[in-house]
Amino acid sequence: MRDEITSIAIEDYLTGLMPERPEAFATLERNAHEHGWPLVGPVQGQFLYLLAKSSGARDALEIGTATGYAAMWLLKAIAANGGMLEAIERRPDRIALAQSSIASAGFSAHFRVYQGEWFSQLSLLTNTYDLIFLDILRNLTNEVDSLRALDLCVPLIRPGGLLIVDNVLCSGLVLEDDPAPIVRGIQQFNRAIMRHPEFESVILPVRDGVALCRKRDS
Repeated sequence: MRDEITSIAIEDYLTGLMPERPEAFATLERNAHEHGWPLVGPVQGQFLYLLAKSSGARDALEIGTATGYAAMWLLKAIAANGGMLEAIERRPDRIALAQSSIASAGFSAHFRVYQGEWFSQLSLLTNTYDLIFLDILRNLTNEVDSLRALDLCVPLIRPGGLLIVDNVLCSGLVLEDDPAPIVRGIQQFNRAIMRHPEFESVILPVRDGVALCRKRDS
């Protein structure tokens, strides 16, 4: 699945510059292309890896793990630090796929997944995290859910920690004046993170739009 925030030619150019990926990553890329599975892609994957590595993240949470591809990039940094990536996913078939892919990459000992609805599972968590990757905005059911997700994530992030959010430009639909409810929710989410008293944030036009938010130290 491709999202044309940048031109396809630029996206292909950037992907072509990427170093060869380990076999587990390359296999999942091929399978995702063949089956039409959602995938952040190697450029955004490298971005996630560098953010996790540069911040020294050890305890991380992924909300919406899908194929496990983004998790593998995060784990490339987190596992090297002896850390743990926890994930929430509601679909058993996706959990099985993610676990298989992550096992192939050699990261199983550093990965734990919880099956269930995102919000109910989020409300049960008591840990705090160095990094949270929120990847469910395009799969929510109404315009209030994006802000609900944000409210649930904020207390789970340690001071100085990162919230990374995918799909915040929603194929450019955020530019519409009267969009669908889910897109209105993403518009509200974007305004909220840029004005949030606990965050310093930026939105980047990487793939389908990525928001990077750092929780203030005080």
